[in-house]
Amino acid sequence: MDITLEPVDFNISQELNDHVRDMFNKLSKYNDQIVGIDLYLKSNAQNDDREKTVEAKFFLPGNDLFVTGKGDSFVKAAQDCYDTAKSNLSRIKEKVKDRHQNRPDK
Repeated sequence: MDITLEPVDFNISQELNDHVRDMFNKLSKYNDQIVGIDLYLKSNAQNDDREKTVEAKFFLPGNDLFVTGKGDSFVKAAQDCYDTAKSNLSRIKEKVKDRHQNRPDK
């Protein structure tokens, strides 16, 4: 699985880079058909609350999955995005599994 990490308008530390990559690498447990992930880290500095956003695009056979996570730090935003993606990827895997189990034999 190929993970591309793109910070938008800021430089990312190696520690944050490694942490986010390790976190999203674990998602292959929930859906083994993930081909790649594009991650975009954004800092919404225009707002007073300094909210951070992590957007993820998952490349899967068939349809792609888009997930967004928000938090007051990139670690919290990445965790929010990870948790949402985990449940969505598990649901997609179950749908595909059910579809193949219910096929009539030829």
